[in-house]
Amino acid sequence: MEQEGLIYLPKKANGVPSFKRYLHENKGQVPSNLWIDIPPVQSGKERTGYPTQKPLALLERIVAASSNPGDMVLDPFCGCATACIAAEKLDRQWVGIDLSSKAVELVNMRLQDYMGDLFHNRLVTARTDVPKRTDIDAPKNYRQNAHVLYGQQEGNCNGCKEHFPFKVFDVDHIVPRSRGGSNHMDNLQLLCSHCNRLKGDRPQEYLIARLKEYAHA
Repeated sequence: MEQEGLIYLPKKANGVPSFKRYLHENKGQVPSNLWIDIPPVQSGKERTGYPTQKPLALLERIVAASSNPGDMVLDPFCGCATACIAAEKLDRQWVGIDLSSKAVELVNMRLQDYMGDLFHNRLVTARTDVPKRTDIDAPKNYRQNAHVLYGQQEGNCNGCKEHFPFKVFDVDHIVPRSRGGSNHMDNLQLLCSHCNRLKGDRPQEYLIARLKEYAHA
């Protein structure tokens, strides 16, 4: 086989030889980037009514191509548990996570349909408490960071970049609190009164885009 070029000999003296494998020698057809051979979920036994449900055949192909039997498959947004069922069918370990109580119900239902008498509810753990982070301190009142921010920004507005006296600045949230932004230091900045009014409760990207428009007007 070495004469036929089917054995790859590593350069290192203590390396382990390995076989060369070619796609044209394997069974089946190499799938393209566009998978059109798997139809969407239609009405029938597979359909659960979950709005984002994917075909089981699709997840089986993905799991089979990207893992080996015994590997761990994690789906952090498992929804109606299609990835979990695919992993179970292909002899993979699996973990599925979802905030929806409906997801827990569907995971139990689909596992029971697939596993039959082997299924028991202890396979699925549903937590009703939300874990809290313990690695960060509670932020102090965000306005108390103004002097620190003034030093970090060297007295310049974080929008227009102009230099202003301390009293001109307002403490602003880079990601607005209305959109999930926190009061932590890395989400705070100082803006001059004009930039702060222009930005409002919108993200920082909006302010930068508006300032560029004014610069080219």
